[in-house]
Amino acid sequence: MPGKVTFILGIHNHQPVGNFDHVIEEAYARAYLPFIEVMKDYPGIPFALHCSGILWDWFAEKHPEYTEAVASMAAAGQVEIMSGGYYEPILTIIPERDRQGQLAMMKEFIDGTFGAGPRGCWLTERIWDPHLPDTLSKAGLEYVIVDDSHFKSTGFTARQMRGFFLSEENGKYINVFPIDKSLRYLVPFHEPHEAIEHLRAISEEPGGERKIAVLADDGEKFGLWTGTHDLVYKHNWLRRFCDALMENSDWIEVSTFSRAVDETPPRGIVYLPTASYSEMMEWALPLRAQEAYQDAKGILTGSGRFPDAAEAVKGGFWRNFLVKYEEANWMHKRMLRASALLSDSGSGDAEARSHLYQAQCNCAYWHGLFGGLYLPHLRSAIFKHVLEAEATLDIPAIERRDIDGDGVEEVIFASPKMQAFFKAKGGVLRELDDMRTRFNLTDTLTRREEIYHRDLKDLDKQGLNGEETVSIHNHGTAKEKGLEKKLLYDRWPKASLSDRFMPEGTTLDLFASGAYAELGDFVDGIYDIETEGDSVIAMSRNGSVDSSPVRVEKRITLDGAGASMKIDYTVTAGGSGLSCLFAVENVFSFLAGDAPDRYFEIPGREIAGGRNLASSGVEEDVERLRMVDEWLDLAMTMDLPPDTSVWRYPIETVSNSDSGFERVYQGSALVVVRKLDLGPGEAESFTMVILIS
Repeated sequence: MPGKVTFILGIHNHQPVGNFDHVIEEAYARAYLPFIEVMKDYPGIPFALHCSGILWDWFAEKHPEYTEAVASMAAAGQVEIMSGGYYEPILTIIPERDRQGQLAMMKEFIDGTFGAGPRGCWLTERIWDPHLPDTLSKAGLEYVIVDDSHFKSTGFTARQMRGFFLSEENGKYINVFPIDKSLRYLVPFHEPHEAIEHLRAISEEPGGERKIAVLADDGEKFGLWTGTHDLVYKHNWLRRFCDALMENSDWIEVSTFSRAVDETPPRGIVYLPTASYSEMMEWALPLRAQEAYQDAKGILTGSGRFPDAAEAVKGGFWRNFLVKYEEANWMHKRMLRASALLSDSGSGDAEARSHLYQAQCNCAYWHGLFGGLYLPHLRSAIFKHVLEAEATLDIPAIERRDIDGDGVEEVIFASPKMQAFFKAKGGVLRELDDMRTRFNLTDTLTRREEIYHRDLKDLDKQGLNGEETVSIHNHGTAKEKGLEKKLLYDRWPKASLSDRFMPEGTTLDLFASGAYAELGDFVDGIYDIETEGDSVIAMSRNGSVDSSPVRVEKRITLDGAGASMKIDYTVTAGGSGLSCLFAVENVFSFLAGDAPDRYFEIPGREIAGGRNLASSGVEEDVERLRMVDEWLDLAMTMDLPPDTSVWRYPIETVSNSDSGFERVYQGSALVVVRKLDLGPGEAESFTMVILIS
């Protein structure tokens, strides 16, 4: 007869801010609703439930019957509602004032909807920081859930984690429950009896204390992940699991976190380092470090001494996503700027604060197994909410500050119709916003090598057809053939007004693939930036092209009322002169590369190769080119001097997703190309205009 074990089931449901409505509807139909419908038939099996505020808002609008069903189960004592930041932020990367605001917003919702305040907290992506006990206890919470990898990194063994612990910061305490990783991988991908056998093994471990085993994981794995809907509901995995729990109720007590806190003492005090689940800490590593990490795990696992290599090898630190991906860092620092401006203004505008909180939703700030940062519509939603918050504030017309923490100040131009952010590094236009539609026109993504890219050519050998039920951590399919040919990588971050010098004969294909020879040192060089009044920004740099001195000047005159900027270029040759192609790369994104209502337009001519935004081509003697988005009712127009060539190509990435490897349109590059043939001391000047309308 085994000893007793307490089993706690926690379910976390979440969808990103900005996700498509049909995607959330599918998750509801395939996972969220059927899970509740099954569990209603097992009132003797309690569980904890966390839904992000994004979902609670969506349920209220689309399916209020879901919230009503959960409220009924909560009133009967079957469901414990857990708190968290309302819009699912990573608490450790937002200011304390916003942490408390988001937690208070969720508490108010739970109080008002379910009649009882939350006692515990789902921690977004289980990202822990030693300061969180202070934050969470101040918010009136008693417990939080983290991964067992947090404990293993401090030397705990699995047997030492069969309970919960107290953690402290500044004399403030919080109860911390470790999640059993073995259960997370067993459920629901193995037969129910295997999870029961794992619980039995725990119950038979030596020691007289009541043993607690926690399974807390994404609700989407119960119906939305590939193959799981059939497994969990058509093949009745969930019902069979619940039946097995009931059949073994003489030694398995199914409980909730709050009941465990009330009935069982903590096992002691613990101090945990910054951590997340082991996969997340691996994803946060730079590519070469990821390769070394995987090699180390293989060696340790192969030795037979470490059933879980996470006991001996620790991955990276979540905030290194902000180092790994420049775009994530820029977006994060833009959000922090909006938070600071809103705080400094003393504004009590609840709507503006709600927009700020929505801009803190974690999903677009990182990339692991799924799309995340790689999904343009998620990034666009973050920027939209940042801009909505900023639109309520009185912002200076010209401002200098180091936004992204690279040690060099940016220059910001702001008007009621347009915002523009210029970086000294590269002398580029980093962000261009249309304030009327709250849309960032330059939000794109640099093409980078990811560790899973090397798996693309091996998919056929893996024998996965995309229909099998496997854990997403082992799942791999390709959504189209030939994706490995799209694996192109950029040498520099994508931005507009990026100055390039190339040999004559360079082609669009060479440029687009990144295989061309860059003759200059301007792409990532530091430009001098001066401002004149509230509407002129002058950038200049003395650099070199093919070892010969060259000076580039660009004087940018901004028209806030007309939402336009005029860029006056002057390129001056020194030394032995200059004979090459000069190119100004610009990147813009209207989110959809093949949508019929988003297209290029050149007055008076047909566009070779098609006009969709994902098309490529070379156009000679272009004096005006437009990118049009009828859905947004927005257009970007470039006016150019005669004898100008424009190269265009799509910026496309290959990333992983829950349904396989896929190609994602990130934006379009418009490269203004001019032939330079200058003697020593000679200069060439030209003007281009960018207009948002």
